[in-house]
Amino acid sequence: MNVLSGSQSSGATKSWVMAGLFAALTAVGAFIRIPIPYVPFTLQFFFCALSGILLGARWGFVSQVIYVLMGLSGLPVFTAGGGPSYVFQPTFGYLVGFCAGAYVTGFLWERWGSKAGTFIWAYLSALSGLAVIYLMGVPYLWVIMDLYLGKAKGWGWAVKAGFLVPIGGDLVLCALIAMVALRIRKHNWGFLR
Repeated sequence: MNVLSGSQSSGATKSWVMAGLFAALTAVGAFIRIPIPYVPFTLQFFFCALSGILLGARWGFVSQVIYVLMGLSGLPVFTAGGGPSYVFQPTFGYLVGFCAGAYVTGFLWERWGSKAGTFIWAYLSALSGLAVIYLMGVPYLWVIMDLYLGKAKGWGWAVKAGFLVPIGGDLVLCALIAMVALRIRKHNWGFLR
C-alpha cells in the first residue's frame, strides 16, 4: 500500500524515472569515448554532472549509484564491461567518484547556482564535481596499478595519466554541461522537478 498522496507519489515516481534515465545516459556516455591510455576520455562525466544540476544533489547521486550498481551487477555498462570484479579495474575510483561528483555538483547548484542561474555558477558547480571525481579516481588508479597489479608506476605517473592528460577535455565538458543545463532549465521541457 502506498502511503504517499497522489501528487507525492507521482513526484517520487518522476524522480526515480529521471534517475534511471540519467543512469542509462551515463552508460551510453561510457561508449562515446576517445581511447587514451589508462583513463579513456568519455561522456560519462557529462551526464553525471548534468544529473546533479538538473535533478539536484540527491537524485543526481541516486542516478549515479544506479549506474554503478548496474555495472557491478554484471551489465556491461562500463567502458571495459561490468561485473563485481570491476572494482579491481584502475578506473573504478572514477566511477565511485561519479556518485560523489553528481552530489557535489547538485549541492552547489541548489545552494548558490539556481538562485543566480548563470553560466559561471553552472560551470563552477560542474568543475567542483569534477574535482571530487579526480580526488577519488587518481588515488584509486595509483593504488590499483601499484599495489594490486604490481606495475609500480608511481604517484607522479598516476597524476599525469589520471589527471593531466584528461583534464583539458573535461574542462571543455564543464562549459558544455553549463550551456546545456541552463538551456534545459530555461525551457524546462516538462520533465524537471
